[in-house]
Amino acid sequence: MNKDVPNTKSASVNGPVLVGIDGSEIALRALDRATEEARVRNVGVRLIGAFPVVGVGDPGLERRFREAVTAENDQNLKAAQDRVAQADVPVDTVSGEGDAAKAIIEAAKDCGLVVMGKRGKGGALRGRLGSVSAAVAAHSPVPVIVVPPHEEDDSSDVESARESAHHKDVHVSDEESQGGTRTPASEMDFTGSVVVGVDAAGEKNPAVAQAIEYAKAHGSTLSLVSVNGALSGTPDWFQDQYNQTYYFDESVRKLNQIAQDLTEQNPDLKVTRHGFLGRPGRVLVQATRTADLVVVGSRGIGGFTGLLLGSVSQSVLGATAGPVMVVPNGK
Repeated sequence: MNKDVPNTKSASVNGPVLVGIDGSEIALRALDRATEEARVRNVGVRLIGAFPVVGVGDPGLERRFREAVTAENDQNLKAAQDRVAQADVPVDTVSGEGDAAKAIIEAAKDCGLVVMGKRGKGGALRGRLGSVSAAVAAHSPVPVIVVPPHEEDDSSDVESARESAHHKDVHVSDEESQGGTRTPASEMDFTGSVVVGVDAAGEKNPAVAQAIEYAKAHGSTLSLVSVNGALSGTPDWFQDQYNQTYYFDESVRKLNQIAQDLTEQNPDLKVTRHGFLGRPGRVLVQATRTADLVVVGSRGIGGFTGLLLGSVSQSVLGATAGPVMVVPNGK
């Protein structure tokens, strides 16, 4: 096995943390997260606001509309700038016209990280996940952290994650072959951990390298998660007899080797590994309920580059109860 973990840091690794601002509560929550990330990285925060451009055939109406949305955008950026300045973190601002996602992706080229609220609430950067947040996560040249609302402000994400729990998604203990225990994924506690899904790419997956760097910078435990799912289109008896035995044992063997390699390469980093039976997206959604951060790739091994996001990352972002980092796969 190649023990060299790839260096996925881009040329903009020392660039500022970019955060989308639209005047909403969730944008302020993302701003606070971005400010903390910038402090840990010892870089500045870059605020971006984008306002729509409309053409209605009436120059006077178009001018008044532009003046109104520009003033709103400037006001939101000024308030956010003051908030970051109070935290004694360097801050600058940029504005964009037209499509918000396109403006953010373009601005991200000179940044080291993007932080977005899961969905906007009015203002300049409007849209639910599937528009701005999903588009940025899918096409950003640098990692993106998507932050859901706080449960006290909006409990829908927490409820969605809770409802997505499935009895077939279970954590299997190391003693499974000797009659060990199976714990529902919804009952696992990843507090204090950065959770990263490990697929067939293993430690070569850029998401793993990013998870390592994040865990080391924040003093968190790195929790490697491997999920062995049922073979699509096969009957239950085949899955139970062949898939869940042979393939699970093989995936755990590889996971143990990866954990050993990473521990040797990073002696100051605590690494844990967890083997699950079930669906990767559902298992990682449950991890978002307690983990400090869940890290996924924009597309998994074998993904199609034409897709916005891979099925796992889509599932996790759609129902996440906590912050998720989406890492570009470099293709």
